[in-house]
Amino acid sequence: MSTRQKVTLILLGLFLTFFVAMIIIITTNFRDFGIKSAEKRALLTAEIVKGGLTAHMVNGMMDKRSYFLEQIESIENIDALWVARSPIVIKQFGEGMNNEIARDEIDKQVLKSGQTLREMTETATKSTMRMTIPFVASAFGTPNCLNCHDAKEGEVLGAVSMIIDVSDVRGSSFHTVLYIAMFAIIIMFFILLVVNKFMKPYISIFYSIKEVMTAAYEGNYSKRVMGGSLSESKAVADMLNSLLEKLQKVFQEIDKKVYIFLRNKNKAHSYDPLVNINNTIDQLSEIYKFKQTIEHDQELEDIYERLAYVFKNKFAIEDFTIIESDKVSGAKTVVYTTNGCHCTVEKGECRADRINLIVDSTIFDNTCDQINEPDTQYLCIPYTISSELNLVISIVTKTPQESQRIRDLVGIIEDYVATAQPTIVSKKLMQILNKMARVDQLTGMYNRKYLDEFAETAIPQALRTGTPYGILMIDIDFFKMINDTYGHDVGDEAIRIISRVIKDSIRKSDVAIRFGGEEFIVLLHNCDKEFIKTIAEKIRTTFAKEVISAGSESFSKTLSVGTVMFPEDSESIWKCIKYADMSLYYAKEHGRNQVVCYDPSIIKNPSSQNEF
Repeated sequence: MSTRQKVTLILLGLFLTFFVAMIIIITTNFRDFGIKSAEKRALLTAEIVKGGLTAHMVNGMMDKRSYFLEQIESIENIDALWVARSPIVIKQFGEGMNNEIARDEIDKQVLKSGQTLREMTETATKSTMRMTIPFVASAFGTPNCLNCHDAKEGEVLGAVSMIIDVSDVRGSSFHTVLYIAMFAIIIMFFILLVVNKFMKPYISIFYSIKEVMTAAYEGNYSKRVMGGSLSESKAVADMLNSLLEKLQKVFQEIDKKVYIFLRNKNKAHSYDPLVNINNTIDQLSEIYKFKQTIEHDQELEDIYERLAYVFKNKFAIEDFTIIESDKVSGAKTVVYTTNGCHCTVEKGECRADRINLIVDSTIFDNTCDQINEPDTQYLCIPYTISSELNLVISIVTKTPQESQRIRDLVGIIEDYVATAQPTIVSKKLMQILNKMARVDQLTGMYNRKYLDEFAETAIPQALRTGTPYGILMIDIDFFKMINDTYGHDVGDEAIRIISRVIKDSIRKSDVAIRFGGEEFIVLLHNCDKEFIKTIAEKIRTTFAKEVISAGSESFSKTLSVGTVMFPEDSESIWKCIKYADMSLYYAKEHGRNQVVCYDPSIIKNPSSQNEF
């Protein structure tokens, strides 16, 4: 129901209430007025009867009173009239010739109480009023009642009862009320027309404002308010329209300018620019807090932990893996996983990384042949971090609905990865620089700086846990002759070959270090003397079989190895390295191409450490 209809109904209700109240009041007043008029007429008639009867009695004409009473009863609107004597009068004068006794209880009550009684009778066609009025004895009137009657002052001598027709009062009241009602209806109709005409412009602008505000609430600021014909409504409409136009322009500009800060172009865009602005600002705020946090993290692993936290807690992704892809070497490394990697990406090729597009198993079954579980639903999303590094986010889902939800999140995931990109590149560069500072560039082995850090961190822990290390000091025999005869390029090749032999001969838990020049140190983790001897001999014999090319010529070389047991031979790693060096010197001094284990009884301070 419209406001205009509501206002009209309210006014109509008020008018009807007023009309009904007015009719009731008028009707009641008319009825009361008619009844009071009839009462006055009855009282007047009673006085006439009283005076007439008194005159008949004084003049000795009481036998003629019947005619008098009949004449009174014949007066218009008096349907009946009778006189009732009190017991006092009946005792003195008898019941009278017309049997003038109390006819009913009303007569008896009036004769007894001396109070006038009235009774109304209403029927569909007629209204009558019964009124019984007492005659009271008094010595102060004219004539003196007590002169003729054996009564006391104030005693009731009789009563006159009459029935008066008051239907004319009801009829006149009905007509009067009808005329007033018709007049009131005409007045109310006229007032409604005037009020409606006066309110129509205001209600129209109200509805126009409501329509425009509803559209604005839904995000449409293009609608305008219709001002109508009144100057006041036009002024209001102009002000509102000007404000809406400004809001529309400002919101659209803000929405465009804020949105460009996000890389998520797949974000659901609402028709309401306020919703878009609010969503974008919320998104930017979350991403900014994420950016501030990762900028203060120390390690690259911390960045991946932050990304994983966002995936798990913000996006409710339960099963995912973050994979690093080195574009230069082609190596794939799992840097974070929740439930283990579901594919063999580290050993094979990553389809998403190769084509640089999202691989979605819901589009085509068994899209990627690296997945271990054929029935698994997954999305693999590639991100370019730098010219040397890609990230692949592999997400495993359980239902098609979950897959659709993840696809809807791809854009916002991209925003977080893009935010982390500069920090990942920076941390990756720091990793490379740290690795370069600790890794020998010619061989890919750790260098002496790494040995210093290893001795400071890992060796104390080995002492606490009682973990032994076997230490090998390795040196190529007559290496100087290679450089002098074939040049440094061939010498570098010989160093690369021995480093490869060493790395192929040891375990992943062991540490190989280029100590300097053609000297190498190997730290064998958690081993015994027999294992040390075995590994040392393996390295020596394998290298002796290697062929070193020098242009059109080729040759083979041998090496010598000195070994020592930490912490059995010494709890100082540096002393153990010194002992291994002494053992190496002993091997070179006693024929080369051999492995010598440290023995304090035979290996004493050497006279020199010159290269052979």
